[in-house]
Amino acid sequence: MNNFKNLYQNRLSRCLYWSLGCLPLSTQAADLVQIKQHPIDAIVQQNMTQKSVAPPFKKTGKIDQMRIMHIDIDYVYDKDKAQQKKNLQTLLQRINKIQPNTIFLQAFADPDANGSADQVYFKNRHIPSRDNLFPVLVSQIRSKTQVKHIYAWLPLMAWEFPKSYKLTYVSHYDGGKQGYIRVSPFDPKNLQYVSEIFVDFIKSNAVDGVLYHDDVTLNDYEDSSAPAQNMYRAWGFGADQLLKQPRQSKQLEFAKFKTAYLDQFAAGITKIIKQQQPHLLTARNMYAPVVLEPHSENWFSQSMPSTYQYYDYNAIMAMPYMEEADDHQQFYLDLVKRSKKYDPDLSHTIFELQALNWRNNQKLSTEEIVDTIKFLEKHGVKHIGYYPDDFVEEHPQPSKLKSAFLTGD
Repeated sequence: MNNFKNLYQNRLSRCLYWSLGCLPLSTQAADLVQIKQHPIDAIVQQNMTQKSVAPPFKKTGKIDQMRIMHIDIDYVYDKDKAQQKKNLQTLLQRINKIQPNTIFLQAFADPDANGSADQVYFKNRHIPSRDNLFPVLVSQIRSKTQVKHIYAWLPLMAWEFPKSYKLTYVSHYDGGKQGYIRVSPFDPKNLQYVSEIFVDFIKSNAVDGVLYHDDVTLNDYEDSSAPAQNMYRAWGFGADQLLKQPRQSKQLEFAKFKTAYLDQFAAGITKIIKQQQPHLLTARNMYAPVVLEPHSENWFSQSMPSTYQYYDYNAIMAMPYMEEADDHQQFYLDLVKRSKKYDPDLSHTIFELQALNWRNNQKLSTEEIVDTIKFLEKHGVKHIGYYPDDFVEEHPQPSKLKSAFLTGD
């Protein structure tokens, strides 16, 4: 657990408010950019002829009101396999106490807490497997709980391959290390490797969906690698100057191209894995500032319009302590209002609440979490989850949370 705490502190320091000194640009909505001849398209075509070999899986319909436990397998994993078995049983008991209808389940590991996945919990040809624990846990959840949907939580770009691969990684213009370690999405070789990780995963793991990690992002100084700059020039941008001086007037237009490129990358991976499991659903983690301030697309290469086009669900990290919001209720209301602009009945929007204040490592009270769930329900939010779940210390308290998780689903 301490390892995970360090990981999240790294995420906070690296991933939020990279460029808050940038001047706000126009927030006028423009037509979404479409990247023609995206490198992922050729990889998708290569996979279209492959016959589905995924394990048989009974499809369930969409859930009208998702109640989500977002679980880290890092909490379950233990070198002592007897202890790991006990951890697994404890988690299953907890799931039955809380009775979520949906689980977001971590499938990757980051033992060195540097913010990227250098190990995973499933077999594949590229990233070392820490333990083939993901399929075991999925099987146990399906057979011993009433959970309806299980999503695999996976990175798209934040993979740390063995050094022998010698890959191109996202680079920051001035050499600074910002955000996760991510493979450059502009190098076709990287896209091929990532697609193969997902193919290996989906062939052996019958899941209902994939939650794309919050690594689907580039800030306004990224990516300055050679493959990236070649792509920018193909788009018609003098990227060297845009990366050097993000306040330029073309920065928002440039960011829209990067947003489109990343989301089409994710959409391509989705097409590939749907060859194995056609009914798969997708969600993506989104930073709250992207929802609240449209010009923050400059800082994250994420946008609301693009998200609702390319993913089934937008999983907003509705975490006021993380964002240091002064008025928490207003923070939630602003998120609801902005989300309804693109998803009027909020049927494609997930609010992910925080159960821990990572800024001081204090747990939020279960009462506060429950009150927030009720507040969001009152204002039309349909899909609600929380993160992280601490099954060892039983936080949040299961008896109190169960009442807030009761729905018609």
